[in-house]
Amino acid sequence: MLHYIEKIYEFYYVGLIMNSFFLKRKNNEDTFYSQIRDCNERAETKEQIEYFWRIYRPYVQGKESNFLDKAQMKGYFKQCWWEMVLSIGLLNVGANIKNKNTEKGPDILIEDLEETLLKIYIEAIAPKEGVTEDKLPEMPWGYDITLPENKFLFRASGAFIEKHKKYKSYIKNNTICEKDIYIIAISACNLGEYGSLMDYPCPTLFKFLVGAGNQVLSPKGAFVEYRPQIMKGDIPIEMNCFLKNKYNGISAVLYSNTNILGCPDKPEKTFIILRNPLAKNPLPNKIFKGIKIWNFDKEHKCWIKK
Repeated sequence: MLHYIEKIYEFYYVGLIMNSFFLKRKNNEDTFYSQIRDCNERAETKEQIEYFWRIYRPYVQGKESNFLDKAQMKGYFKQCWWEMVLSIGLLNVGANIKNKNTEKGPDILIEDLEETLLKIYIEAIAPKEGVTEDKLPEMPWGYDITLPENKFLFRASGAFIEKHKKYKSYIKNNTICEKDIYIIAISACNLGEYGSLMDYPCPTLFKFLVGAGNQVLSPKGAFVEYRPQIMKGDIPIEMNCFLKNKYNGISAVLYSNTNILGCPDKPEKTFIILRNPLAKNPLPNKIFKGIKIWNFDKEHKCWIKK
């Protein structure tokens, strides 16, 4: 009888733990994760994450316990947070997210309710600050500061290239089909405090995807110069991926400049989508209503926001 009661207690206790995003303390856990879980100063952020978790639980890809264990691991918390917040934002705008019951393949699968054959795959990534001489420095506070724009763009561009390679492997292994829509979702949550500061004179997406450079003043007005590449030492890093056919498998890039401490309860408000003008599988116009989407107007040769 005692053994039976212990089993019931164990089941009840584990159930309580699994209802929470945050697990009991263990070795090698993420420092920021433990800070939010344990510090009273982060109680509001913790409450928001638990709120997000209650919404996201039915949509976890693979085992719920695996996701929670990964989120606790050192260096993985922000990536898992981004996958969760991304999914919630998409659900808020009516996306039909399917539970794949496996961790293999892209992070999110969306099926269009009106077009049953249309599949939209989304691969999420939260690039890190780096470890080499190109690592993003800590925020230099003061009145006269120079933002490390190139180092920030190295991280964002590198994330895009990494996920494009992933896309090619998915196609090669028949994980997804050539006709499927594929979106890369990039978050700046792992890049210090720089996210929102880099969206000048235009959104960061334009800087590493279509070559938007510095703002230039002229007698005819201000314009943004074209910058197809930036230098990383002696190596040119392309900043115009959406102007090259070799990347036409990427239908669009979704980007969010918010971090964990500054995220609104409706994270889709921080999302911005840039459609690839050369995409072989264009993102449908009617999808993701409620998210800022930029399209290239071929007639007027300019970018417009819908």
